[in-house]
Amino acid sequence: MSTDHTAVARNTAASPERIHMRVAHEDLLAYVDAFAKTVANRPPLHAVARNLEKNVSEVTSGIENLASTMGEQSGQATKDAFLNQAQSGARNLTDNLIEAAKQVRGLIKENVPVIDKITKAWDNVLDATQHYTAVGMNRLSGIAKGLQSDRDRYDVGFVSGHLQTTQDVALAQRKLGIQVSLSSPHLGEYALADARKLGMIAESKSVHRGTVVNVIGQEAVLKNAKGQLMALPVAPDFKFRRGDNVVMKEHGGTYSGKRQIVDRGMER
Repeated sequence: MSTDHTAVARNTAASPERIHMRVAHEDLLAYVDAFAKTVANRPPLHAVARNLEKNVSEVTSGIENLASTMGEQSGQATKDAFLNQAQSGARNLTDNLIEAAKQVRGLIKENVPVIDKITKAWDNVLDATQHYTAVGMNRLSGIAKGLQSDRDRYDVGFVSGHLQTTQDVALAQRKLGIQVSLSSPHLGEYALADARKLGMIAESKSVHRGTVVNVIGQEAVLKNAKGQLMALPVAPDFKFRRGDNVVMKEHGGTYSGKRQIVDRGMER
């Protein structure tokens, strides 16, 4: 890793916080690079992926350069430059995450070749981003404790807020991707496992009303009017398919149902 990208590598006796930041930084860049390689033949998406690398390096460099000013008589202009660098990087990182996620969801809907590899590589980026931003916010919290100026502490908190937004966006995009992947003929099983891991599947009750998202193995995935997802065990002869509006009732451990008529937004 080049020292142009981050100040982390300049200190051979790095603190634990600095080491954690470096590791999270390098892990995220590795996942972004792996994703970029899976979409190398898709120029618009590949370009966004490479922009993500620049954004991450900008954030890390800004944070670590700011940390290096602690205990030094650095001018306010210098501190502001580092703060602005980290803030700008976080803002651009957020924007590019949204853009890349939108393009990936489009590819899932089109069911393009190797969509499984693209989707899984992208999910790794989003998961690593959540970890990276958590480490970054912790790093900024430690920096803030060493600052004397209330203004400096406020500004550091402002940058941390941008990282919190990035983290929230990464999680939100992850869940949106799962919603789309659940209806995919090739990604349904993978997406259902992720949905469970992220707590997106509601608790099963004796009766459910909703729209069939997909039938995955021996489970029917439904979405109700509130947007909640259910995964209901069904018999092998379950007759409903994606897009059907149904009322499902539990009998002896499995669910069966009947078609639900929806007229002008009213169920009957």
